[in-house]
Amino acid sequence: MYIGRLQLRGFKSFGGSHDLILSSGFTAIVGPNGSGKSNLLDALRWSLGDSHPGRLRITRQSDLLFQGSITMPAAKEAEVILQLRDEGRSCIIKRRVSSPDGATVVFVDNNRKTIIELNEIKRDWKLEGDRFAFIGQGEVAEVIRQGPTARRQHLETLFGIDVYRKRRMEASDRLDTVKEEYEKLRNLMAELNIRREEIGPEVKRAAQLREILNSIEEERKLLYWLRRSASEKSIEVIEDEITRAYSERSNLTFFTNAWSKALVETEAQIAKSSRAREQQTWELEQCKNRFDGLTKSGFASATNLRTSRSRLAQAMEEKEKANKHMELLSKEQEESGKENKKARAAMEKTQNELEKTEKKWQAYNERLKEEKEEREAWNAEKGMLEAELQQVRAKLSYLGKELLETRDKKNTALDPRKELDQQIKKHEKDRDKLLNDQDKIVKRHGELYASVQTLASELQRARRTAGQARSKLNQVTDSMQSEIYPRPVHYLLSMVQLSNKLNAAPRAVIDVFNCEAKLSIALEAYLGGRQFQLLVENLEEAGRCIDELKAKSVGRATFLPLERAKPRFPNKSFKLPSKGIVGWAIDLIKVEHHWLPAIQQIMGDLLIVDTYATGQEIVRSGFNSPVVTMEGDVFQPGGTVSGGRSQRTGKTLELKAQIEILKQEAEEADKISQKTEKDFKKVEQEELAVSEQKESYIRNIRELDGRIAVLIDQKESFLKESKRMEGERERILSSINEEGKKWQKILKSLADLEEKWDRPSEIEDDQKLIEERERLRAQVAVAAERLRSQFALMERVSNEVRAENQTIRKLEEEIAELDQTCVRERGSLAGIGKSCLEIFYRRKELIKEIDQFVDGYSALENKREYLRKRVSFAEVRARSGMDMITKIESKKGETERELAELVDTWELQYPYPGDEGLPDDIDINELRKTINNGDRKIKAFGEVNMGVLSEDQSLKDRLAFLGEQLDDVRASAAELQKLISDADKQAHKVFSDALYEVDKRFCNLFQRLFGGGEAHLEMANDETIWDAGVDVVARPPGKHPQEIKQLSGGEQSLAAISLLFASMEVAGCPLVVLDEVDASLDEVNLRRFSELTKEYAKNNQILAMTHRRLTMERADVLYGVTLSEPGLSQVIGVRMEDWT
Repeated sequence: MYIGRLQLRGFKSFGGSHDLILSSGFTAIVGPNGSGKSNLLDALRWSLGDSHPGRLRITRQSDLLFQGSITMPAAKEAEVILQLRDEGRSCIIKRRVSSPDGATVVFVDNNRKTIIELNEIKRDWKLEGDRFAFIGQGEVAEVIRQGPTARRQHLETLFGIDVYRKRRMEASDRLDTVKEEYEKLRNLMAELNIRREEIGPEVKRAAQLREILNSIEEERKLLYWLRRSASEKSIEVIEDEITRAYSERSNLTFFTNAWSKALVETEAQIAKSSRAREQQTWELEQCKNRFDGLTKSGFASATNLRTSRSRLAQAMEEKEKANKHMELLSKEQEESGKENKKARAAMEKTQNELEKTEKKWQAYNERLKEEKEEREAWNAEKGMLEAELQQVRAKLSYLGKELLETRDKKNTALDPRKELDQQIKKHEKDRDKLLNDQDKIVKRHGELYASVQTLASELQRARRTAGQARSKLNQVTDSMQSEIYPRPVHYLLSMVQLSNKLNAAPRAVIDVFNCEAKLSIALEAYLGGRQFQLLVENLEEAGRCIDELKAKSVGRATFLPLERAKPRFPNKSFKLPSKGIVGWAIDLIKVEHHWLPAIQQIMGDLLIVDTYATGQEIVRSGFNSPVVTMEGDVFQPGGTVSGGRSQRTGKTLELKAQIEILKQEAEEADKISQKTEKDFKKVEQEELAVSEQKESYIRNIRELDGRIAVLIDQKESFLKESKRMEGERERILSSINEEGKKWQKILKSLADLEEKWDRPSEIEDDQKLIEERERLRAQVAVAAERLRSQFALMERVSNEVRAENQTIRKLEEEIAELDQTCVRERGSLAGIGKSCLEIFYRRKELIKEIDQFVDGYSALENKREYLRKRVSFAEVRARSGMDMITKIESKKGETERELAELVDTWELQYPYPGDEGLPDDIDINELRKTINNGDRKIKAFGEVNMGVLSEDQSLKDRLAFLGEQLDDVRASAAELQKLISDADKQAHKVFSDALYEVDKRFCNLFQRLFGGGEAHLEMANDETIWDAGVDVVARPPGKHPQEIKQLSGGEQSLAAISLLFASMEVAGCPLVVLDEVDASLDEVNLRRFSELTKEYAKNNQILAMTHRRLTMERADVLYGVTLSEPGLSQVIGVRMEDWT
């Protein structure tokens, strides 16, 4: 991976657009201080997502915009484009900032991304983090100054160990929280036990009172049933009386309707006759009005005819005058055309003479321009030759110095090849022995690794299956609560789950029992809205829930306190049919034991049958409990039957059954996952042990390979250096010879140019040509003015001709229109006369019809009076019958109201089973006396706190629940302890391996840069595995081991560079940016550093900001940054292979 291109527009000091093609190897950027070369490093950081003001040297994002210079205005937005390349793929990152708010946007391959998404893309390209990829002079000094702990933190960040540290800290914090929770639970359970002991006596007294209350409740229920049965029988007698009264009223209504119908028909005949007479009178009046209107229209048409004839004669005269004027204009137009032709001929003649003169003038100017350009070219060529002469002089001087340096190096070099060959043979013998021992370990590790991979795949599948089961379970549960539960019920249940503010724990009826899927339609049809009733412990809890619903205006809900539950039981004494019976509902469902009394009250005596026919047979045989069929048809004890089907029937219980199945699937998947995880960890521990043994062999072999490679590199480096110095000497001599020839050639070219410059000009001025040109131009102007005058005259005449033609056309159109008007008015007068004759005959007919109508109207009036008397008598008799019906219905209404009040008061508490099976020998008054005696006993009992019963049960349930929580907390603490221990082991292993690799490479680089000695990273042993710092101990050639701070300044810089390069190499950084790292090195160390950088550039991309010549010479591409004017940077690029 490498950066192929860096493009800037309006960024910091780089106004305008700049495009830098970077080498995949070594690219150097040079320039004086303050020229803006560090801004290229800022652009690279910023485009990769860094917005830290300190590293970008800004105070706000808008400071990244170009601020303007003398010749270029300030930029309104800045943009940096980075092109990443790798084998077979590429990526373009673009980041833009705009003024004045400094808002930034990031695009990756033209798709907008967030900084978090950009970090993911950087991780894919191995560019995550930048502390070790961007090395400045400050970072080198920081390596020397930082302590062991800070150095360890940097290494942890480099190799990803800080993730383990973060996980361990989070687990430790959670463990502290778990311990606190454990103590809280223990204290709470102790307090609850004390409270149970305190309320024990009150609980016993309240239980005794509860027995008396239950007895009274049964007697009240029986009283309600008897009173309701008596009211229903009274209503049936009244309904029979109403039926007879309605029958008598029906006969009276028949006769009343017959007389009324005859009266209506007679009045309809009278009304029809009246409407006919009114129509004839109206038509007679219309004939008169129409005759008057036709008379007026005739006079108007005659007037219009006379006016049109007068205007027609006048228009004919105007047309004749216009034709005469048109003839005069045609003659004038013909004379103007002749004059125009004469003026045009004179104009063309003068223009031809002027064109000839202009061509002579143009030829004169071209000769003058050619001579001027030739002299300017001679002057430019002379300047270029003089500049080239200065370059040749400088290069000859530089080549001479290089020739002397090469000769000195060759004379001082020694040959170490024999000693190196002996050391290489010894290390190869030791390596072969280790390779033989390694084969057995590698084979065993391969078998264990295959087992680990197989178990890991199985564990991943098991976890994925368990996660999918849990996700599906949560999805179905959320859907059931949000879509099916009424809003008030859903609100209270959600509130209980999220907090304990309500101080109550209501449960929906549908949630406290489970059933088979096939029973869902039957049970949901019977329950109806009662399936969403809320079960609570007592009336106090119901009151708190109702207050919450009122406060939030959520809606209404129905509550069933457990303390008021009246269980009902199956009537198993009734003989049921042998076929068609599914069973008693309470036996077919699974109910939470705590809420069993409430469920028994709702459907304790519910019988489930297969079909409607079976239910009908049972009800008719005297069964007095509710019955429901498998299809959802319900037979109530009161006699009502409900049935039908909707799309939602059975959906709630089906979802509950589905949730139970999903819970079982999720638990089974969790068990499989835990078993697979246990097997995986066992095999993984064994694989890790063998892996550590294998890595030990690999490290030893690599160490020997590294030593052999260093010795071979030293040997090859000596040979390469010898060959390079010889080739360098021949190249310098050849370059000096070529530059000498170039020197002679430039001097000869300069002499030839001086000779050409001294020649005199061959062109003279031509004044007569200029005067002739000006004279012809004046003649052309006069002829053009004369031609324009003729054009204006012709245009005026043409306009008058067009206007006269338009006048004649309008007159012709008006004449044609007047002719049509005369014809139209004559036809109108003829039609008016015909219409007047028709109106006269119609008036005679209408007068005759009106006289005939008057004779038959009197007979119809007499018949109508007789019929009105008969209808009045019939209506009086019908009203008396209706009064009787009203009295009977009033009596029925009073009885029904009394029954309704009775039902509203007691039905919800004591559901009525029907009058069948009620005892006949019980006196209602005696039953009332028994209830009153029971009430007196309750009053004599005194004040009793009934809430202690529910409180005692609640305390008992809470203690059981807290006991389960206490077990869960203990298990969580043990799991967190194990997580912390595993994190310690894994982090120690990863850090130790990484430190070993960095230490080995650090020592090799140190020996290479110093020409010997050794350097190592040492971890403190007196600290914990997380707090142990990392020290740097170095021994330059001929010195004792000492800390890096005790080395000289140059030695410190070289040692720090070795450590940074070793860290980057082990971490696999694809890109390295060096910002004046070589600034503090002397010439000898600089040469070693530049050779090392050149070698690293073979496998990594290196961008170096430098002022040193040796570093520049090793670069593949060289960019220079200068200030073309204050505040405006400019980039100049050079490929070094083209220069050398």
